Amino acid sequence: MLFPLQVGRIQRIAIVRCCGLGDVAQMTPLLRQIRHDAPHARIEVFLNANAAILLEGSPWVDTVHALPVSAFANRSSNRLFWRLWGHVRRAGKFDLLLCLDLAWSRTVLALTARARRRVGLRTEAWKPFMGLDLAIPVPLDYPRNDDHTSLWFLRTWLAATGLPDQGFSADLSHLETEDAPLPKHIALVPRAGNELVSGDLKQWPLSYWPRLARRLLEQGWTPVVLGRDGDFDMQAMPEGTLDMQGKLSIKEVAAYLYRCAGLIGNDSGLFHIALAMGTPAVGLFGPTAALRTGPFRVSHGHVITVPLQCVPCCSNTCAVAAAGRPESERPFCLTALQPDLVAEEALTHFASFHR
Repeated sequence: MLFPLQVGRIQRIAIVRCCGLGDVAQMTPLLRQIRHDAPHARIEVFLNANAAILLEGSPWVDTVHALPVSAFANRSSNRLFWRLWGHVRRAGKFDLLLCLDLAWSRTVLALTARARRRVGLRTEAWKPFMGLDLAIPVPLDYPRNDDHTSLWFLRTWLAATGLPDQGFSADLSHLETEDAPLPKHIALVPRAGNELVSGDLKQWPLSYWPRLARRLLEQGWTPVVLGRDGDFDMQAMPEGTLDMQGKLSIKEVAAYLYRCAGLIGNDSGLFHIALAMGTPAVGLFGPTAALRTGPFRVSHGHVITVPLQCVPCCSNTCAVAAAGRPESERPFCLTALQPDLVAEEALTHFASFHR
């Protein structure tokens, strides 16, 4: 089919993505671009309910279809995500469908959706049959490629319309609060991963967080641990550390981060939410690629990593040769980031952004 589409004739747009919290934040540059280019069009997103709440009330979206997490699980009762595409099909006819998932199995049933045009991503090892009218090829080694996830999302719209990139960054400012700032609070996020994807390997060692908190307290800051209830055992944390795990909803966490002086965390959802809220954030990156999932078009985001040859491996296991290092220190890319170094570098970054 012919591309690009005439933007003036696009009245209704569907965007489909299996999301973690960070994915939602990284999707917002695309949503902002579409709103800019096609202010008359109705933008509807289909994503899992545990992440969908972040887009409720967003000026970049007209309808949020919050679907059960089970709709995004490829099981015998949901082959090729039949339930997901059933939801999209029942939502009616769209002028343009954007599929933001890369896996062939997630997008092949896009052909069952009622849409004039279907645009999405595919790896260079794509299978002969696809449910897309236009597929943007991505490298086989996608996790290590130098282009950011947000940029790949944007390319679906740019390829469909032929319009220029407007340079938008992530924005969840609709979740801001008018409550008083907390200029001495620094959020700590020890955990990563979600209900769909484990994040164990990309987590900074749990034993390092008490040492980091102690250094922050010594410098006059208040460390605040965020996450789900029970994510992190607070017994080893020094006195003066606040435990906010499980006490706030996702939207309340975003509003709280907006008030904080900064965040230190893994490559995780709350790191990306903080960036989208305009909060200075420091990400501790090991196996994952900072160029692909780090800060996007913002100066208040900073990444700390180590210059090991194996970084980023983008793997679920650490298989690099130990080279005399204890096996207990895997992954070496994260255990090499010592708390004193992280504290010094993070505080230097935060000092550049007085809030």
